[in-house]
Amino acid sequence: MKEIAVLYSGGTDSTCAAALAAEGFERIHLLTYSRFGIFCAEHTDVNAAKLRDKFGKDKFVHRVINIDRLFRETSYSGYMPALVKHGFFLLTTCGLCKLAMHIRTLAYCLDNKISCVCDGANKNMDYSPDQMREFTEELKKLYSRYNIEYTTPVYEFSHPEDIGWLDKLGVPRLLDIKEKEGGADTTGDQLFKMGIFPRRNMKGTKEDRGMQARCFQLVLSNIFANWLYIPGRGLEKYKERCVGLYREKIAYFDGLISEYARNKTKSKLNRWIN
Repeated sequence: MKEIAVLYSGGTDSTCAAALAAEGFERIHLLTYSRFGIFCAEHTDVNAAKLRDKFGKDKFVHRVINIDRLFRETSYSGYMPALVKHGFFLLTTCGLCKLAMHIRTLAYCLDNKISCVCDGANKNMDYSPDQMREFTEELKKLYSRYNIEYTTPVYEFSHPEDIGWLDKLGVPRLLDIKEKEGGADTTGDQLFKMGIFPRRNMKGTKEDRGMQARCFQLVLSNIFANWLYIPGRGLEKYKERCVGLYREKIAYFDGLISEYARNKTKSKLNRWIN
């Protein structure tokens, strides 16, 4: 059976990624992650049900998995040397959290002999480490070392305008990071065309908030990125510094995953995920 794991927040982008995967895979594992600071993980059932209605109830496996201990290790391993070297870049909580999710997904795939993974990463949020193409390329290398293919099927889709948290607050950004030209339709358009969403572009609506897990820890990292670092030093320098941090984190976990693959029950990683 051809299977794939999808990092699944329940939002438009990850639901679109799952819907596209459903056209080419017989079984889709929707992996939703929870931890202290993430709220309403149960809301992900809303769009998981819509996917089952569209493609068949037996096509999807939906699991909510706690990553509290793994997230702490991702955030605080080697903390003092990392603080000296990377400073405020340790505030990039979304990247640290997404990395923990990917590490847990990789372990899940090893346990269940799944060789394909995808998520809803999208270029229009590329000031967030977990959405940067440079970050996803490092993840592809990590997955490939364990014979797993990682893809980002909705990366080139566009976003509706004015849906960011700064836009909703009516706060102007010091650096204008706008949608890039030449993108495809939005993921909401795609889901509408597939008959999964009742209308286009539900991002930022009340319905959107009721169908996905939510987290507010992005506030400090967004303030640091959009108001402090990027306006003075530029997006490319910001990306360079972020990728430097995450290469180190990925290298650290690569060794732990290798140990897990060799001897699961005695590995350090096993203690953090079970």
